[in-house]
Amino acid sequence: MQCYAVWNAPGRAINKPLEPINGQVLHLRPMQKAWHWAAWVALLLVVAVGAPLDVMQVDAAQYARMSLHMLDHAYRPADATWLEFYDRGEDYLDKPPLLFWVSASSFKLFGVHNWSYKLPSILFAFLGVYSTYRFARLYYSAEVARTAALMFGTSAAFVLMTNDVRTDTILTASVITAIWLGAAWMEQRRIWQWAGAAFAIAAAMLAKGPMGLMAPLLALGSHVLLARRWKVLLDARWMLVPLLVALLLVPMCVGLYQQHGMHGFRFYFWEQSFGRLTGENFWKDDSTFLFFTHELPWQVLPWTVFVLAGVVISLRDVLRRMPLPEYASLFGSLLVFLALSRSQFKLPHYLYVVLPLFAVLGARAWHQLKEVRVLRGIHLAIVFLLWAIAMAIVTWSFPQGGLPYAALLVVTAILGVWLLRRWGMDAALQPVTVGVFLVVAFVLNAHFYPHLLRFQAPAMAGQWAAREGLGPEKFYGLRLGGTALDFYAGYPVPWLSDGQEAARIMQPGVVIYTDDPGLQELLGEGMVPKERIPLSDYPVQLLGIDMLDPAQRPSALSQHYLLRY
Repeated sequence: MQCYAVWNAPGRAINKPLEPINGQVLHLRPMQKAWHWAAWVALLLVVAVGAPLDVMQVDAAQYARMSLHMLDHAYRPADATWLEFYDRGEDYLDKPPLLFWVSASSFKLFGVHNWSYKLPSILFAFLGVYSTYRFARLYYSAEVARTAALMFGTSAAFVLMTNDVRTDTILTASVITAIWLGAAWMEQRRIWQWAGAAFAIAAAMLAKGPMGLMAPLLALGSHVLLARRWKVLLDARWMLVPLLVALLLVPMCVGLYQQHGMHGFRFYFWEQSFGRLTGENFWKDDSTFLFFTHELPWQVLPWTVFVLAGVVISLRDVLRRMPLPEYASLFGSLLVFLALSRSQFKLPHYLYVVLPLFAVLGARAWHQLKEVRVLRGIHLAIVFLLWAIAMAIVTWSFPQGGLPYAALLVVTAILGVWLLRRWGMDAALQPVTVGVFLVVAFVLNAHFYPHLLRFQAPAMAGQWAAREGLGPEKFYGLRLGGTALDFYAGYPVPWLSDGQEAARIMQPGVVIYTDDPGLQELLGEGMVPKERIPLSDYPVQLLGIDMLDPAQRPSALSQHYLLRY
């Protein structure tokens, strides 16, 4: 029996006879198809395990809080509509409304849960994986397209964006969907493609503003320019896209004008995004131009070496004036990367928007350079490092209940070594990489984050208040609050500025949430609680070795209290 393995040069597939292994030739295609399906099922399981985890401070909990309060007029003006947005009863002008709309709708349909807040964004994330495949399939073989989808779906950033849900999850999915449908329309000229691209651009803009337009425009514009697809510009139908996008933005614009007047338009269409480049936006930090150069490598783990190689070989081909199958992935990712790097305020998740394009570049490199021993060796070292970190977490950092997960990791390692020996490096490298990563991600969502999030004191305090049935007349924060505190309590927890203000609201049954200085001030005012419930707090989004090391952990924690009077 003769069988063939398939790998892909840009734009074409090449068949190569498989070498016999132990005197036998394995028919790998059915097995490869089976493991691909198993990988997607496993990814769904990983995301499903992470969905019920507590939302994280600060952004995700704030957006969950606002989505919840959209349903409750007690904490916003009675005549407010879903076109106006409030946070703790105050006018809100920052992020566009799509995340609030879909999460509030999910709350209304399924009830208020962690998973129901995350569900719409998770669905968008998997749409992004599908769109990554469909975009890559326009220009590359099915194998390259599947690899691109896998690289995005089994990346560190994907696991994080489906857990710590912010506006960037919807933005990322909508942008790659717009790029796919825009490119498909260039190639096939079907009406549903340009209409779908317009809907996707509108969704991206409703998720995070003008970046939702600029990212697809830079990607598709680069392809038109460098592939010399000038005839696209002669087709008048593309002019309908901005009209449809503008029509879809009308509800948001009506709400902006009603609530903020013309300043709302200027903020949304200029200050929020472009103002970070010009300095008009008040958000600034001390990050350098090179900030994202050390963010990209960890976000695309475990595929880092091939993603970086994909950027290099694509740039090399352009400089040598060798035609690429498409230019959208290279220049769409790099131009947005450079624009974000020039921003005067940067956060790691801003880079999510171009990760699908980097995945396409990485998939191209994977099928061109997989046999390069140096790259393969570095890649395997990265995979092993991720496995070792997960093992350290379950045996050293958080060993309580970690034995089953340690056993799972050991079995995964044994199976991975067996596959590499049985199938050979070329055939087994990708399934072993995906398998190890998904097991590591499962360990993080099933074991690590449940332990870590116990140290998110505002969430713990809010959940305690909800269980005790405490309303805003009985539960207060003294110089201490938090977006997770409000979300889990179910209302904006009233703030007290000092001990004297606390004395004015004091009555039997009142509970005050505070920290060490607040406790000392209350004791100094003679207010001794009947019960003191200690809570340990750590900023989980700023995770460091001090939290992972059990010896350093006590000094890394802040002490908070629930004081019952």
